[in-house]
Amino acid sequence: MNKWLKVWSIFIFSIGGIVILLLFGIIYLFFSFRASMIPDKKEEEKVISQAEQYIQEKYPTMKYEISHVLFDSDDQYPDFEYAAMILNTETQKTFKVYENKNTKQIEDDITIQEEATFIEQLRPKVYSYITKTFGEPESISFTPTYHTRGTPTLTIRLNNKKEEVNEEMFQSFIDSLQHELNVEHANVSFLYDNETEHWNMEF
Repeated sequence: MNKWLKVWSIFIFSIGGIVILLLFGIIYLFFSFRASMIPDKKEEEKVISQAEQYIQEKYPTMKYEISHVLFDSDDQYPDFEYAAMILNTETQKTFKVYENKNTKQIEDDITIQEEATFIEQLRPKVYSYITKTFGEPESISFTPTYHTRGTPTLTIRLNNKKEEVNEEMFQSFIDSLQHELNVEHANVSFLYDNETEHWNMEF
């Protein structure tokens, strides 16, 4: 009897110890999570100072206000943790200034915004050209500069066979991109015939 009582006592104490450790672990994780969601005031002040200096050097005539600091608590942005949100008081457009955590350089997202807008305007024009010339494409994908870290890419998957696509047709599309749609730089690929054949050009 005493033996079983001793075994049960050890078992209960063991379970109790595990439960207590789990509770402490959960409490620790909870407070750690809460702490990670609270922005660091020094980091906010730092990014504001960096933004003011950056704008003075790069956009010396710009009239602006720093509306607030964006804290990326949920890792939504791959390039920064803190960014100063800038309002151009003349155009009423907003943009971010931040220290890129990969390059350690101060930069803004004006070019990113402009490229994103340009791609959205370009997309229906490319779709119209491809559909008119080759028929309904399987897909059209744009990868902007800020994702490639180099030349933006345009990949078009056609529902065509090899004999239905030739270099002249591909070159005509490149000419249209450059001279009619005002695309300055791009890496363009046609994939067709179950993707075993393709045309590719960078300009």
